[in-house]
Amino acid sequence: MNASVVQLNSPITMGGWFAPFTNRQYCAWFYWIMVITGLSLVLHVGSALFKILSSGKLYALQTPIFWTVLVMNLAGYIANRLLYTMCLNSV
Repeated sequence: MNASVVQLNSPITMGGWFAPFTNRQYCAWFYWIMVITGLSLVLHVGSALFKILSSGKLYALQTPIFWTVLVMNLAGYIANRLLYTMCLNSV
């Protein structure tokens, strides 16, 4: 019985897939996804401002796709920032 418990705790066996990470290097995944979603958010808002300033109309803000992409980028950024902070504080 003890042999099976030892195998589950080994990172080589399947138990390692479900075990928590024990190193901060894995937090970098959340950091880079946070950076990518943050840049995407800035580019999205910047392109909308460019359309508004170049045409003089608020058409870019009236489309549902603008608000959908804005909310998705904002939610992705906030979620990954929260996960990155939680990862750093837990390890």
